[in-house]
Amino acid sequence: MTLADYSMAAFAVLNGGRTLAYVPQMIRVYRDPHDAAAVSLLTWVLFAAANVATVCYALTASNDRIMAIVFAVNAIGCLAIVGLTACKRIDVERRTTMLRHRIASLRHSQTLVDRAALAEARSARCGRDCAPSARHRDNMILLGLMS
Repeated sequence: MTLADYSMAAFAVLNGGRTLAYVPQMIRVYRDPHDAAAVSLLTWVLFAAANVATVCYALTASNDRIMAIVFAVNAIGCLAIVGLTACKRIDVERRTTMLRHRIASLRHSQTLVDRAALAEARSARCGRDCAPSARHRDNMILLGLMS
């Protein structure tokens, strides 16, 4: 075998392994509960761009379709990681926004309950003779504490 044959064999074996190595990264991104914060989108986009540039070079300068296919598969692997990471981060942001709305709603409900309890305590202290003023009554109606 010539040096070119060894080089081609090494190219095939190493790039085949690299193609398979994307799968564990994709699994880690999928399982990461922290929106895949440790994954650098810029790095993976640059890897994909470098692979696409190599595909273009392989097709135009060296007319090597096998090399173009190998690097196209690597570009697809990089872009898959970018896509999974972006989807993971968008999903986490959506869930975070929903959680913030739920917390705000619960706090608002708790405020209404506290105000109702305060109004009830005041009326219990005063008895029936201590009716709220018209302005206070209107405010309580607006807040939904009185009908």
